[in-house]
Amino acid sequence: MQVKDALLTGDLAEGTVIAGKEGLSRAIRSIEVMEVPEVGNWVTPGILVMTTFYSIKEEPLKQINIVQTLINKKAAGIVIKLGRFVDSIPEGILALANENAFPVITIPKYISYINVLTPLYERLYKEKQLEEEKSQSPFSEFEKINIPSLSEAIEKLSEIVGSPVYIEDSEGRILYVSKDFHADGWRKSTSLFSKPDYPTYAKTLEMWRVEFLEKSHCLFKIQGFRDRLVLPLITREKVFAIVHILYKERQLQADDISSAHMKRVTRKLSELFMSEQLYLQKKRLDDMELLEKYLNDLEKLNNNTVVSVLHFNASWIGMSYYPSLYLIDHSCFIRKLINNLLDTLTNSKVIVFEKYHNFYAFLSCSSQHYSKIIRELNAITDQHNKQNLADHLKIAISSGIKDTDSFEDSVRSVTKVMEIGCKVRPEENIYTHDQLGIYEILFKLSSDPFVQKYTENVLNPLLQAQHSDLLETLQVYLNENGNVSKTSEKLFVHRRTLTYRLQKIQELINMDLNDANHRFVLRFCIKIKDLS
Repeated sequence: MQVKDALLTGDLAEGTVIAGKEGLSRAIRSIEVMEVPEVGNWVTPGILVMTTFYSIKEEPLKQINIVQTLINKKAAGIVIKLGRFVDSIPEGILALANENAFPVITIPKYISYINVLTPLYERLYKEKQLEEEKSQSPFSEFEKINIPSLSEAIEKLSEIVGSPVYIEDSEGRILYVSKDFHADGWRKSTSLFSKPDYPTYAKTLEMWRVEFLEKSHCLFKIQGFRDRLVLPLITREKVFAIVHILYKERQLQADDISSAHMKRVTRKLSELFMSEQLYLQKKRLDDMELLEKYLNDLEKLNNNTVVSVLHFNASWIGMSYYPSLYLIDHSCFIRKLINNLLDTLTNSKVIVFEKYHNFYAFLSCSSQHYSKIIRELNAITDQHNKQNLADHLKIAISSGIKDTDSFEDSVRSVTKVMEIGCKVRPEENIYTHDQLGIYEILFKLSSDPFVQKYTENVLNPLLQAQHSDLLETLQVYLNENGNVSKTSEKLFVHRRTLTYRLQKIQELINMDLNDANHRFVLRFCIKIKDLS
């Protein structure tokens, strides 16, 4: 408690600071009433002295000496009751006080000491209790330090308890996780927006939400796994997210997780969460302005600059239009993850943007670095997908663009390239327009009635029930460029069986499989059939 705080407590609020106003931030550690002039032996730093100057009411020099002693002993200040034994304060005291920023406070004679001392003692007692709690709790350091981001706060908590810490939204979707995460009884995956694997997690979440109306935290045990401390993040009296802090009993004791501690921790985390949401939303607006500027300058770029559009596909991207509750903007987390992934790209400019709940990036680089950046994108997706086996990220890359009109066309085209890539090459993670752009033409052709009829006439003999294995045989044979040995290995059939099938195919469709033109027709028809 500082002197200025004491002036707002109890009847001392009626006091007047007559000197030493610059010292109002002095800390008060104890309070004593003084009625004898010998103060040197018992005054301690931080003491607030109250007096009427009764024993030295006629001796102003001794009054000045007492104040000098209090200043030397680093006391917090002096409170003097006027009108009972002394009616004024010596000028020497006022000069000393102002010179040393030592507060001198006067109170009227009708104010009782008890009405000043009791509320001050109570406040000091509570503050000392709080200090003792903080000195004993492992969370005290977390409460005191300035942490700039929620991700860093999660890592700090993880360091304190020596175990993973993560945050889920109110429906269990993962939002943040510390780096040391390993599978536990609640969840196996840390993929963005993934849900818990705990069998009854939905009922448990509902139970917590009810308990959090009255409690600052819950303790939850899962057989065979570490206990967890579960904390609510709250805004507008609603739980919008839940923090999981795993720990061992020897790491945290009951006193360490008192309601007072947990409220301070959750308040700090809630503030960091909302601050980061606002920052990410502002960054989205800034990126939109920056993108518009780049698009306006497209035609000014030199011929050595390559500009492309990237399109991203993953299950978590579908959460961008999830109806957000309690101020959580799920699209912010998607943009943050994409930006973090692309931060490792070298020699390039990247701006993430959204259109129709899809996520894209404007990519600008020199032509000499373009091939390297494609390799880096491959490495980025490979590393991400190894860490998220159940939720693969895919990236489609448009052809080069030169102006605003071609930019809009590229957005539509790269979206189609992603659709095609996922369908015809699902095992791959990177799709480029150069490799798959031909499929866009095939897609358009696949809806043409004449092409459909032509394809049906060519392949129909192989689509009959009694020849169900022949179309697959033909497709593998064409994919292996007519290599009989490799085709038989792929189909797990004997070479003679394959030769028989190929002869049968030629008879049914009346085409020579050794003829390059016939093979082209068959490849075309099979592609159209796959895309229909």
